[in-house]
Amino acid sequence: MSFAPSQIASNSAIHSSRGDRPSGPVPLDFPLGWGRGVLFDWYKRMPATSILSIQLRKEFEEPFRHEFIFILLKGDLRCRLDRRGDPNIPTQTLSESGSDAHDTVQEVDNLDGINSTSECLIELRPNGKIDLSFILSICFSIRSDPKTQRYTLQRFNCYFFAWTIASIVARHSISWDTPAEQLTNSEQLASVLKKKATKPIAANVTKNAMKCISAVFLSMQQSRLRRVLRKHNRPMGFIPVSVLGVMMSTWVNRYMRPRMESITRSVIESAMASTLQSAVKSLVDSQSSVMRTALSRTLWFDMAYEALRAAARAALKGAICALMVKTLMSVNDSDIDSEPPVQIRGQAPNPEPTSITSTQPTTLQGDAGPRLQVASAYTEDKLKAPRVGGLLDHLFVTGAIAITDNSYDSGITSAWGMTGDLAGNAETYEDWIAGWDTLWSAVMNHARDDGRAVISEIARTQPLDSARDEIWNVVWEDLDLGFQQSGPIVRDYMWSSFQYATETIVDVVSSAVFEALKETSQYSLKTSLNRRPGRGHGEHKRKPHWVEADHAQLQDWIKHRIQKHGGQMRRLSLGSASAIQKDICEAMGRVWDHVAKTEKTNTAV
Repeated sequence: MSFAPSQIASNSAIHSSRGDRPSGPVPLDFPLGWGRGVLFDWYKRMPATSILSIQLRKEFEEPFRHEFIFILLKGDLRCRLDRRGDPNIPTQTLSESGSDAHDTVQEVDNLDGINSTSECLIELRPNGKIDLSFILSICFSIRSDPKTQRYTLQRFNCYFFAWTIASIVARHSISWDTPAEQLTNSEQLASVLKKKATKPIAANVTKNAMKCISAVFLSMQQSRLRRVLRKHNRPMGFIPVSVLGVMMSTWVNRYMRPRMESITRSVIESAMASTLQSAVKSLVDSQSSVMRTALSRTLWFDMAYEALRAAARAALKGAICALMVKTLMSVNDSDIDSEPPVQIRGQAPNPEPTSITSTQPTTLQGDAGPRLQVASAYTEDKLKAPRVGGLLDHLFVTGAIAITDNSYDSGITSAWGMTGDLAGNAETYEDWIAGWDTLWSAVMNHARDDGRAVISEIARTQPLDSARDEIWNVVWEDLDLGFQQSGPIVRDYMWSSFQYATETIVDVVSSAVFEALKETSQYSLKTSLNRRPGRGHGEHKRKPHWVEADHAQLQDWIKHRIQKHGGQMRRLSLGSASAIQKDICEAMGRVWDHVAKTEKTNTAV
């Protein structure tokens, strides 16, 4: 990390004459874009551009010990690539924005000057499999990034420049393949999802649904309603709301949750087979894999899992949303079918369905007009005879147990049914909040219609009861206020369930792919690491210890160098070690991503 050209740049190691090619450093900048300018004129005049070896070298001169890239080409041609700060304003390199980076390439005559002033830390030997234009494309990508195009002492210095070139050359030689054949087998995929996703998602969905029911019920306990309950000596009017909360939670978890969780598990298994598996197959398809694309643009192997998760989350979002909506609506259907109606006392067995109030669907309006319709649960096709006379009816009012029986079917499930459009468009929690009020208003109207239908059916079959009718009238009149209070609670529970299902499925699929990843060679690249670099030169220089390394070992070595550099910057009070390390690794990843996206166009000169 120096600011003035090293002695190598001006001593006898540089050719004094090489025809019409420049004898000094050629700027590695791209003012005219790729393929034009002084740099490409120099490249085109090179007698040979196939690379035999690439060395990452470190100079002996203290205090920073500048690092650079040294390349051996066919025809015994050599060149070096350097990055330096602006020598005219060296202190600017300490600032966040840094200084102009002076990136250069220059031909070198022989190794004498190189060996006497520097040592080799890494050697990569592609043996002619890559061209010098690929190295130039890496430099082009470095210069294309708003941050890495600048020289900063803490981050984007000569070390970063050399590490990035070496890392990308090595990464370019291998690929990480998704084993599509292992995941597209329907039975195996179903088994993995059933084992690791179905049960926890069913438990989470049911738990949150029970919390939603309790929240909606408690929000109905407004002051006016409690006064009316006390007026008619209903015990619930005298019980503190906090105690009611405990009672309601206990009741739904004891009597509703086990049944609903069992149904939900069964429905999710079926829904996954029809809704999710085809999306996962497409995700990991060997010919057009989204995951393969994500992997190909990931530099660090320890970031591959997160890359897989990001790809899976984006690709499966729609399928997971459809899965959740289908699950909850199917749970509603399964619940209706699996639970025979309990007859009201005095009612004849198997009564004929009765026409009730509001069989019209609830419509959720959007900018483009009606988009979602959710029919009332109490239609002529699906009439569940309401129960009366249970404990809840005695504590609250006749019809309470029937409303609770129906609360999942009407309020909560209709909310799930109508969240399909909202969830599909909600990239963030803020998006979810923005679309919630319209949805929740539609749910409230739907719940009111169904609730009135239930009470209408009870009133039709039961004796006259003025207290019952007065209490329910107050409930319907204050429904808006109660729903306004419970809306944010239900909103957050439902967002939590969508997020939990998404993360669980994404984790299962990503883990299955990641655990079976295979690293394969695109072409032969031999890598050697100097495990014992010298700490001096001349008589005091230690003998290097060279070892052959694979790609993973090279990445570990470079990551260690990045950590060491971050620690040095921290000791010099020039920044946080972890922040510097993170910035460097992420920047190197961005450069590789740019190289991977533009390789086909940027290697043709």
